[in-house]
Amino acid sequence: MIEPAALLREWVRNYDYRKNEVQEYYSLKSVIDIENALAAYCNSRKIKYALTGFSGAARIAPAVRYKKAMVYAADLSEEAFSELSLKVVKSGGNLLLLGPYDDGVFYGSSKVSEVMVASEIQLYLDLQGFRGRGEEAAEALYERIVEKAW
Repeated sequence: MIEPAALLREWVRNYDYRKNEVQEYYSLKSVIDIENALAAYCNSRKIKYALTGFSGAARIAPAVRYKKAMVYAADLSEEAFSELSLKVVKSGGNLLLLGPYDDGVFYGSSKVSEVMVASEIQLYLDLQGFRGRGEEAAEALYERIVEKAW
């Protein structure tokens, strides 16, 4: 018999979002404005992207406040960073941009208010990797959405 909760726990033990190419950026914009601007840019150019972590969870099961956007995006150019006024930083940024090591992170993504959001399972996995409030947000997502889907 398949036990989805046990499978998900095992997946969490073997998953780390840091396997993706992770780059931190800073913008003077608010986090929600960064998310919306990046989504609009990607939507207009048909670039594959999805909000994840706190950014995605806030759209479907808000549980905690957050100060850093987290987005998977494929093939963003220097033009994008310039147009979006994003500056590369080593720390203290308000955007984590993840270059996915595989397109699986986009599987099950859905549009929420014109913004693509990673699947509930992907959000859960990514949130579990954040110290502090990430586990709390992941558990809220699990209780409100993931567990009920089984």
